Amino acid sequence: MSVYINQITTALPINEYQVEEIGSFLARTAKSSASGRKAKIVAAKSGIKTRHSVLADFRTDAPKALFKPAIPAVEDRLDQYNLHALPLALKAIEQLSEFDPSAITHIITVSCTGMSAPGLELRLTEALKLKSSSAKHAVNFLGCHGVFHALKMAKSIVEADPSAEALIVSVELCSLHFQPTDDDDSILANVLFGDGAAAALVSGSNKNQRSIELDNFDQEFIPSDDKMMAWNIHSSGFLLKLSSYVPQAIEQGVSDLFNKASRSSNDLWAIHPGGKNILDAVEDAMKLTPEQMKASRNVLRDNGNMSSATILFVLKKLLYESERSAPLYGLGFGPGLTIEKLTGKVHV
Repeated sequence: MSVYINQITTALPINEYQVEEIGSFLARTAKSSASGRKAKIVAAKSGIKTRHSVLADFRTDAPKALFKPAIPAVEDRLDQYNLHALPLALKAIEQLSEFDPSAITHIITVSCTGMSAPGLELRLTEALKLKSSSAKHAVNFLGCHGVFHALKMAKSIVEADPSAEALIVSVELCSLHFQPTDDDDSILANVLFGDGAAAALVSGSNKNQRSIELDNFDQEFIPSDDKMMAWNIHSSGFLLKLSSYVPQAIEQGVSDLFNKASRSSNDLWAIHPGGKNILDAVEDAMKLTPEQMKASRNVLRDNGNMSSATILFVLKKLLYESERSAPLYGLGFGPGLTIEKLTGKVHV
């Protein structure tokens, strides 16, 4: 049977930053003047114009909620996550015009930037007044490709029970995990990652003229001994490893994943904008046109990398801005190194 994303909504925190402000903040907090200069250069070449955060910390002379002179411990960062994650999730869900709490049979939350028990899936069930019998799932700590797992879960759920309706909610507060550093790869991560949330409704009915039909998912795993992309918990926070070799590995992995699959310049592409160099690598590997890259590049420009939520921002653009129905390819990347592939169709 066919399974559809019927609606996608997104939400951003109120604190919007120009990338130059982020570069200046990194320069002020750098461990050396050389690293500070490098941070400004990386920010200028990032392909990002604006980024968002639940914190006001990144402005000059702003009252500091978290990043005071002492580096915050992991529990301080998670306190901020628990304070801000639910309101931002609700901000996205409140825009779902098709949302009926009584119809939701499954809720699937996705996040790699904070966790607790009871988790976000239970807090949302209570806040939204979902049925107590609704199934609750949490996709935690998978990284930027977490929503691909949520979509796979929702598809399997609906295929097993055609009357099921799943609510997917991704909330990522990446800015909570800033770390002062002199390491080149970590400087890049500090520039790239921002905050955002997204919600999607998935069912077996094509309820709207515009929808995304989910067809198939594939995965490619490139063993790397945690040297290319990793996400670890430390006493001083969550520590990201993002090697400059990731785009090269992705370019080869994407080529292997698609092999000789038939593609057209009319196809629509939703590529997780993990960074400008990653998008460049996919564009080269798949021989994509600037128009096919537009949605992913625009999301990177306007929001940076919001980890798992980012792909729903891209899919939303394709769902509501496409002028024609067309085959859809989606790509996500995460620790491992892991590459996720989605195939489907955008109906308009």
